[in-house]
Amino acid sequence: MSPNDVTDVTIEERNDKKSIRKQKRAHHRLLRDMNIKCMEHPTQHLMICNGGLVTGIKRETLQSMLDMLISKYTLIMPAGKSYCFVSCNSKEDATCVYNYIHGRIKLPGQNGPLYVCHIETVSTTDYVESDSTFPPGLTLIENFITEEQEQTLLGTLNWDECESVSSQLKHRQVKHYGYEFEYGTNMVDPDRPILPIPHDYKFLQTLFDKHGHKYTYDQLTINKYLSGQGIPSHIDTHSVFEDTILSLSLGSACVMNFKKDDRKIDVLLPARSLLIMTGEARYAWTHGICPRHSDIIKTKNGSTTRERDTRVSFTFRKVRRGECRCNFRDYCDTVKRNTFIDASAASGLENSYVHKVYDEISNHFSETRHKRWPNVTKFLESLEEGTLLLDVGCGNGKYLYGNQNVYKMGCDHSSGLMDICHKRGFEVLQCDCLYLPYRDDSVDAAISIAVIHHLSTWERRQRAISEMIRVLRPNGKCLIYVWAMEQRKNSTDSLYLKYGKKNSQKEVEKIDRSGINHERISECHLTLPIHENRTNFAHSDMLVPWKKKSGECFLRYYHVFREGELTKLCTEIPAAVIKEVYYDQGNWCVFLKKCTEIIE
Repeated sequence: MSPNDVTDVTIEERNDKKSIRKQKRAHHRLLRDMNIKCMEHPTQHLMICNGGLVTGIKRETLQSMLDMLISKYTLIMPAGKSYCFVSCNSKEDATCVYNYIHGRIKLPGQNGPLYVCHIETVSTTDYVESDSTFPPGLTLIENFITEEQEQTLLGTLNWDECESVSSQLKHRQVKHYGYEFEYGTNMVDPDRPILPIPHDYKFLQTLFDKHGHKYTYDQLTINKYLSGQGIPSHIDTHSVFEDTILSLSLGSACVMNFKKDDRKIDVLLPARSLLIMTGEARYAWTHGICPRHSDIIKTKNGSTTRERDTRVSFTFRKVRRGECRCNFRDYCDTVKRNTFIDASAASGLENSYVHKVYDEISNHFSETRHKRWPNVTKFLESLEEGTLLLDVGCGNGKYLYGNQNVYKMGCDHSSGLMDICHKRGFEVLQCDCLYLPYRDDSVDAAISIAVIHHLSTWERRQRAISEMIRVLRPNGKCLIYVWAMEQRKNSTDSLYLKYGKKNSQKEVEKIDRSGINHERISECHLTLPIHENRTNFAHSDMLVPWKKKSGECFLRYYHVFREGELTKLCTEIPAAVIKEVYYDQGNWCVFLKKCTEIIE
């Protein structure tokens, strides 16, 4: 042995002793925190301080080692803990185990040797395992397909042809068929179908039919999970998908975690098993998979660990056409989007979160409103010479200048914006758009750009349009713009989204589906969600922040319109004839004419 060899051994031994001292201190702190008394003399009970299910040690591994040493013992491995207990038949057996294991045995995958101590007693009363009862509406069918069918399905997947990872997921490969599932919003766009579900998978629909499923599934998401990858807890969006959702697991088993209120249920999904979520399990329980390399599972001998391998899931959904009508209102995005605002609350809401806000921000707001929208300008330029135009909700008057051949006047509720218009020499007055102070049949044309969406009930929105129709002369023209819920970023550009920040990959992975801030409006007995600026709209009724240069933030009430909603609003107004409906830069727009006579 060379001097260098001696030096190396000495350093290694020194490092081992140092590591053992650090481990002992950590384990003593653990024992103290758990109120477990470590004994200086031998007892029948042992604690393996760093040998628990959480550290990835299998029950079978410890049992095989203990079986070599003693004949009778009780091995207690609490779920979710990094330690375990061995209760022996005698002090002598416990001493034998202690001497064999403590500081000497290092199991595969562990950072260091196992550390053992004698303890006074072992109690299992504090170790409550997860509820074993399935959530109502959850069914698991094991061996739903054969091993041959499993290999056939896996053989159809060429992950090299797909993007290395989804544009919205970190390190995870995914394929979509029928409709693309958007992980950032947990939605699909039912008006944008993609490549249909391949014929190779049609036999699964036949198997589904045999189990009584009423849908022909039209959306399929295939995810590939490497060991250690998981799914954030979520509830599949109510409004987008029908009741029953099916998930077929291939390749490897894993544990899926279901949660509702203070209940937590862990469900083992074996390879080739079909998970069926319907009713309460589908609508009210979150489900997710913890990102780890092994799972804690129950066996007839007790809890143990099982390593994960690569898992592929086929999730089948039926895209919903129309609103969700479920009985789980506390979890339903349709209900949250359709906040009911009654007539008694409407005026107070608009006063606090529209009128007062615009008076506070009028100067800063005006500084950001210069450019006129091209299609509004096109409408104005189409007006004949001598036309009398009324701009309802004229703001800072950006549509009141130009074209000297058209006489323009405006009105707005905000005194601050009216002051700005007066300084610019515009003919304006302050009024409520629900009660326009103009005579019947008195103007030739009217516009209302980004105003009606600040009114909080259907009746008030309809009244505002009716007032514009009232003051129009027969055959008079009217153009109305409102914010659209559908912000079409990839077609007609939505300026609202175009300048928005994109979520990072991590933000999308970690997004909490229910983590939207809300504002309690005490005087109206309402709670409304606060929208995150420059993102897709998740609710119809919401509060949108406006931040001044000083950093002070104000919340404005908005009702964003779904496709067809503005049309329906106008069709119910006598004398209003719809000439055109179109989408323009994140807005729904309607061009109306006043008919010459009302047909009863």
